[in-house]
Amino acid sequence: PIFIDKNKIFLDHVIGQCDGSYFELKGKYLSVADMSQAKELIQTEDISSDNVGQDNRDLCDDGTVNQILQHDEIEQLKSDGVSGQEIISQLVSKSATFEKKTAFSQQKYLNKKKKKYIQIYRTWKPSIRLLCQAYTNDLQKIMYLRRDTLAMLLSLSNISHGSNVGIVESCQGLILASVIQRCAGGNGFIFNLTPAGENNSTSPCCDFMDFPDEYKTNVYSIPIENVGDLNTIERANQAKPVEKEPNEKHLLAMQRRQRRLDGLQLFEKTKLDSLIIASKYDSLSILQHLVDYLTLSSHFVIYSQSNQTLLECYQFLKKRGGTIHVEIADSWLREYQILDERTHPFIRMSGASGYLLSGMIVQS
Repeated sequence: PIFIDKNKIFLDHVIGQCDGSYFELKGKYLSVADMSQAKELIQTEDISSDNVGQDNRDLCDDGTVNQILQHDEIEQLKSDGVSGQEIISQLVSKSATFEKKTAFSQQKYLNKKKKKYIQIYRTWKPSIRLLCQAYTNDLQKIMYLRRDTLAMLLSLSNISHGSNVGIVESCQGLILASVIQRCAGGNGFIFNLTPAGENNSTSPCCDFMDFPDEYKTNVYSIPIENVGDLNTIERANQAKPVEKEPNEKHLLAMQRRQRRLDGLQLFEKTKLDSLIIASKYDSLSILQHLVDYLTLSSHFVIYSQSNQTLLECYQFLKKRGGTIHVEIADSWLREYQILDERTHPFIRMSGASGYLLSGMIVQS
């Protein structure tokens, strides 16, 4: 089961259905709904101007007198299996103030009741855009990385099919999933560099995307602390094999360890075409540690919520030399509500999505 809007929902009837199918919540289960009926239920209705008030100045909402239909009666209707549309019709007919509201207030009232009593859901195949939208209410998990900033980051990194990419991120694997999708299983390598204390094998967004095996073949997760430490590889090669017969759990651990060592050896031999840093840790230290792994004409992008952090990286790159087009930028996305006589920017929207430092390596 999953939880949506405080509802515990079982997905037994969703399995085997096509992407884009509509479902209606009945009890705790989602049942398949007819597409035309579902669209009719959730569409916005036009309010007749003959049954509206001029303004809301005379309305007084005390929660009791205005609505004749009581909570217990509504619960009884739901228990009797009355449809959500019928419940909304009774709420409207037994409301003492509905016809006195303005057309906009009536529309807002109906939309609110539809969301509460007509629970229609639609399934979609996961995409990067939908993942960004899913984290809208919990942006701190992805470091407040907005989808327009993510698009700008991918564009500045110049990633394409066959690129060798190094990634250091703390965004639930959102950037890693975006890079895997863009490379689409090419001949290049993707190195996910993570602190040793964190989980090196899984990223939630990559699990959600459910990439095919050929996309993940050239993806390696390695501890960033071991980068440049050849002793780690030597110690691994000199390690004694296990004498007793290992169990399945131990075999999986050995396979993951060997995969990390293979990735580390490959990383030491590979020159990166792109480097992306979007970490909650010190970006300057990470940049100093990895910048020498970039090949000529390679691109680097650093994302941070603070421009002060990027300014330190900018000063380091200018002092180091061998880089061009080094600049700090930010993006701005404003969504608009487009309705009759109600066209305006969304009231609740993300005001800032951090800054990007980008550039190109032209000299070792």
